[in-house]
Amino acid sequence: MRHGQSQWQVSPSEDWDTSLSPLGHDQAKHLGQWFTEDAPLDAATRLTVGSVLTSPLKRARETAEYLCESLELSAEVQPTLTEATFHVVSELPRAAAPFVPWPEDPLSARYLDFRAQARAALAELTRRAEETRQPVLAVTHGGLIKTVVRTIAESDSFCLKLYNCGINAIEWTNGRWRVVHVNLWDHLPPALRTT
Repeated sequence: MRHGQSQWQVSPSEDWDTSLSPLGHDQAKHLGQWFTEDAPLDAATRLTVGSVLTSPLKRARETAEYLCESLELSAEVQPTLTEATFHVVSELPRAAAPFVPWPEDPLSARYLDFRAQARAALAELTRRAEETRQPVLAVTHGGLIKTVVRTIAESDSFCLKLYNCGINAIEWTNGRWRVVHVNLWDHLPPALRTT
């Protein structure tokens, strides 16, 4: 899942490692409350969590604190869950129009390094889920989540728009990746929904 709204999103600065904004704290508190209510995904399914991993950045750790309090778990910091230090979407290929061939320009070294980091994060999350036989909740960042999805799709030709405190669920089942949810935010009232 993506962290709550950060202070950087409200007032961009040179400091990428900012805390949650007041609205971000409200989002994370609301998400934590949702987990205490047995996290209903739909009429028949509940979101269960066996462990929580978080990015080392403040906004993710603060979001994880609210969740861990509700889940009665402790969060483990996983360095591969950190955000890129650059605007990821600006590194993706661009086509001249829909349905035309993609340019063959090579991807930048920093994007390739970040994509390798996303792959390593996914490998660690998968290993943890297999080891514990329980779902793993990762509190991380938009750039990383989008790059993980591009990694499992084996394509750098698309981007996603992700919401603060939105849940994005993937699973490995029957020999393939399955995207279960993208941007699930039904747990947040409209006044708390931000991108």
